Amino acid sequence: MNHDLVSTLFRELRKMPICDPHTHVPWDKPCAIHLGELLGYHYYTELANSSRGAPVPLPDDPGERIEYVWPHLPKLRGTVQFDWMMGISEVFFEIPRGDWWSKPKSEIVARAQKAIQDGSYIQRVFERSQVTKVYLTNQFDEDLSRLKDGRLVPCLRTDDLVFNASTAKMVERLDKCTKLKAGKSIKNFDLALSKVFDRFASWKMGYAAVGAPPSFAVEDVKDKTAAKLLARLAEGKKFDQEQKFAWASFAIGRIAKQCARVNVPFCLMVGADRGAYAQGVPAGQDLFSCDGNLRGYDNLLNTHPDVRFPMMVVSDTAGLELVTEGWIRHNVYPFSHWWYANNPEDIRRELRRRLDVLPRNKFIGFHSDGYSLEFVLPKFNTFRLQLAIVLAEKIEESRIGGVETLEPLRVEDALALAERILLKNPEEILGGK
Repeated sequence: MNHDLVSTLFRELRKMPICDPHTHVPWDKPCAIHLGELLGYHYYTELANSSRGAPVPLPDDPGERIEYVWPHLPKLRGTVQFDWMMGISEVFFEIPRGDWWSKPKSEIVARAQKAIQDGSYIQRVFERSQVTKVYLTNQFDEDLSRLKDGRLVPCLRTDDLVFNASTAKMVERLDKCTKLKAGKSIKNFDLALSKVFDRFASWKMGYAAVGAPPSFAVEDVKDKTAAKLLARLAEGKKFDQEQKFAWASFAIGRIAKQCARVNVPFCLMVGADRGAYAQGVPAGQDLFSCDGNLRGYDNLLNTHPDVRFPMMVVSDTAGLELVTEGWIRHNVYPFSHWWYANNPEDIRRELRRRLDVLPRNKFIGFHSDGYSLEFVLPKFNTFRLQLAIVLAEKIEESRIGGVETLEPLRVEDALALAERILLKNPEEILGGK
């Protein structure tokens, strides 16, 4: 590693503003109001649950969540997840990392709470992070009419319309928010869906998104079959697995049509195997399948060439497949490094793959997936460091290989490329403008 070159690139990357294209930040409470909300983030609760050697139920109270995690923090040192928490402490609480080991817990909690409860805290987090735009995750029946902060972009998460339809009271909730009898017929369901999309479009939505299990296949489902499934939903009956996936295929196709109609992307978040670990904490029960693949989306991608499909995956095998999809398909855009792929080693591998073979306008650099605004900066700094390492490597290779082998890459060229994948591509590929 060329230390000076990486340091130069990293220093310049940290000066760039942040556009975070996927988060779970609440629009009405973007920052935490208690340290327990940050230490209670699922990364820490699941690591504490894993390291203690026996599953222990997670409490709801934020103070009790601190107690749940705190005794296990020494075992988390050296993990990227813990480094994110220390980044929050250093930058926003102004508590040095070393104090976590040399000062009493009560003092650390009190100092953190004092910072959080300061009236300027939210503005301080925005300013020190240099966040210009944050894409949210919103349910179809959320009322966002009071959202006035242009930095926060609504995004329609459609899982409850698709895979969770029979367990999430989908028809009842659609009826309530659209004032239509969505379960009466496919026509009414389409009308209700249009009303949801029109409302989100009026709020300048960024995109629609759905989380799908490993190797799911989007099949053609006739309206007659879908009508029977919709009637079952309207009656409050549960689906078996075959019915669940049939409805999911139908609903995904209908959502893609709505995305085309209002001209927003449809983000496919592929590969999470939900509920694999029964003793896990909330959000810490999901794994992935190493033999998962994306070929089940061929029909969807071919049927809707006018829809942009940003795609996320969680396994390294799917990472190579996703690069290939972005390589040959005009409407597939590899989207950041999601979940289990969001660690330094995997970021470097996937980032290098994408930089080497994709058009530079075809992929989105990074997203935080954060549940509070505080996590945006430390997570982006993790990515920025790996990006600096990869770009430095490419600069050195271009110097060694010479012009007959590689296009020369200077520092200013590398920084322009970073700006392209981190700022320009999200602006051009996603909605919310």
